Amino acid sequence: MKTILTTACAISFFFANASFAAQDKATAAKHSKEIQQDTKTTTSSKTTKTSADTVYGKVESYEPGKSIKVTVPGKIVSTKSFDLDDKDTTVHVAPDVKTGGWVSVVERTANNGHKTVTVKPSAARQVKGTDE
Repeated sequence: MKTILTTACAISFFFANASFAAQDKATAAKHSKEIQQDTKTTTSSKTTKTSADTVYGKVESYEPGKSIKVTVPGKIVSTKSFDLDDKDTTVHVAPDVKTGGWVSVVERTANNGHKTVTVKPSAARQVKGTDE
């Protein structure tokens, strides 16, 4: 009887933690923001195109020098991963970036295909513009 009760408590505890984690991720996704922008510049000698993807969100996972996964708004896909060790990418990451913190990630792609990724801390309330 004691074993059954202990097992039931353990299962309840597991599902309660999973529920809180899912709720926290859903809240983070609501406060996240993604902006995609394409720019075309024409001069007398050439035309250049750049694209920028800016994500404001909560860091779900971070492996320095390898990758970072950040929450994004949406119901189907709630995180976006950025590769931090691609040889054709210049990466700038602030030293105080950590899992659970809020960041802005700007990924720019130049006309020649070269990418620049910049990651820096951002406050959650700045994302939404409220005092929640």
